[in-house]
Amino acid sequence: MKEEVKSALTRCTTFLLRQQCEDGNFEGQLSSSTFPSCAYAWIQLTRGETPELALIEWFRANQNDDDRWGLDIANISNAEATRFTQIILKQIHQRAPDASLQKLLASIPQLPAHLALVKLAYAAFDEFDWNELTFSENALPLMKLARQLTKIPLLGSRLKPPRHRLPPVALFNTTMFEALFIAEQHTLVPVFILIELNTAKRREMIASLVAWLKAHVLSDGSWFRVNYITALSVLALIELEKKWDTDDEIGEFIERGIAWLDKTQNPDGGCREALNLNVWDTALSIIALIDVHPIDEKNSPINDELTDKVTHAAQWLVEHQNMDGGWAFSGLRDSTLPSDADDTALGTLALIRALRVDTSEDQQMPHAAIRRGITWLKTQQVRDGSWSTYQPGQGDVGCVSITAHAIEALLAFHDCDLTDKPNVHTEIQRGISWLRRQIHRDGYWRDLWLAKDTYGTACAITALVKAGLKNVAEVQSGVEWLERSQNTDGGWGEDMFGNPTESTVEQTAWSTYALLQVNPENRAAQNGIQFLLEHQREDGSWQEQCVGIYWEIIGGYADPIYASVFPMLALNQFVHTPA
Repeated sequence: MKEEVKSALTRCTTFLLRQQCEDGNFEGQLSSSTFPSCAYAWIQLTRGETPELALIEWFRANQNDDDRWGLDIANISNAEATRFTQIILKQIHQRAPDASLQKLLASIPQLPAHLALVKLAYAAFDEFDWNELTFSENALPLMKLARQLTKIPLLGSRLKPPRHRLPPVALFNTTMFEALFIAEQHTLVPVFILIELNTAKRREMIASLVAWLKAHVLSDGSWFRVNYITALSVLALIELEKKWDTDDEIGEFIERGIAWLDKTQNPDGGCREALNLNVWDTALSIIALIDVHPIDEKNSPINDELTDKVTHAAQWLVEHQNMDGGWAFSGLRDSTLPSDADDTALGTLALIRALRVDTSEDQQMPHAAIRRGITWLKTQQVRDGSWSTYQPGQGDVGCVSITAHAIEALLAFHDCDLTDKPNVHTEIQRGISWLRRQIHRDGYWRDLWLAKDTYGTACAITALVKAGLKNVAEVQSGVEWLERSQNTDGGWGEDMFGNPTESTVEQTAWSTYALLQVNPENRAAQNGIQFLLEHQREDGSWQEQCVGIYWEIIGGYADPIYASVFPMLALNQFVHTPA
């Protein structure tokens, strides 16, 4: 079997090397999803334009057999995605009547409105009362109390903010707003502008909100490099131009924002939520390629190509490191997109791994980038030992996979040959302690950013094994949970809520990788390897599936880079286990 795996590994390595961009980075074209596609059409309708046929056809093609739409390409029918699509298609039909579109609209079930962000679109098209979108400003003290209650262990995990109404616009002037997760802030500000322009019209409030929006636009014209956030911001500024005295700068912001949104439209006609995840994709690709490097003889053509491409990719990472020492999820050279702990951990780990093949005489730049990445990670560790996505305390919570990745980066840094290294032992031990405490009583770890329990469990097991804790009880519990969760076809699969689904290549790969690190002869892992072999295509690739999570309201995404790097790691782990 090992010869078959080696052949599969060589083919997927060759395939991944061909995916590298001219600049040195790797980035998969992310899949289209419903909310960004609706938001893009909403802007066109607001500007008096009829959305193009390709976008309309995307909606047609992605309607499920039950006449509803899903949030993403997993196509699990969702009421909110259906409601959002319904209002957009209705407006398109009113602008350009079409018999087939009328028939499609008639097929859509009438579902009750619930999600406030979808009600917002209905209000914009005069089908919902703007005043009913938010809670009263009198609710702010109760919101403050609820926020304090969420800090109580156990109770906090059960208290969820209501989704049927938005917070009052006055939240913007409170410390509670500053404590929100950064993406929530970016979502609420343009929403508050739209609501305020259509309700109270307080000049000072509108001026403050617009000033915040102007201050947070990125150098590429987007807000947070996310489709839905950028679309809401553009819609708010369009409304501002219609109903308020504005300067010429507002028009420029609108046009630059729309030009950026145009880039998120995929060849299938729909739109993706993020422009790209090129930092993460590049770091993952470097790590996977370095891990497979020893399988070929020295000086073989694939090794020569691999060395050159890894060095080029590592240089791209160095050039896209933020000034604070971290990395953002999508590379901008001017540091306007904030650093996050996951990309910083993997970016740093990738550069450390790349030192194995970097034969250049001057390694000052990558060494400095590694030290700065480690310093950023040290300063961003939460007091409880975890790492959250962005700034500790800014609406963030500790994340299993991010903490695991940070531990891996710190361990690799501790073992590398750099001189004048800061001590990272304390941070590693605190991270491990937090990670061990997060295991669910059923034996899994739950993650925030990839689907879901398989990823959290695989990442936690990997970090603990690499820290020398293969035999601790938590690792054994995680192994047993993965074994129980395996599908009959040898793979693993679950949706972004943790519900079992058909097996995916990505989840099978990271689950198999984790199991092999604990026990090379694990039967479930052997079955996972067989699943990967059976599903590999002739060109060395695998079909990507929806395993990434933007936000449970927005849905998820598929990334073709994931469908190469995770199987590569699993196959390579199998190849390098003792016979």
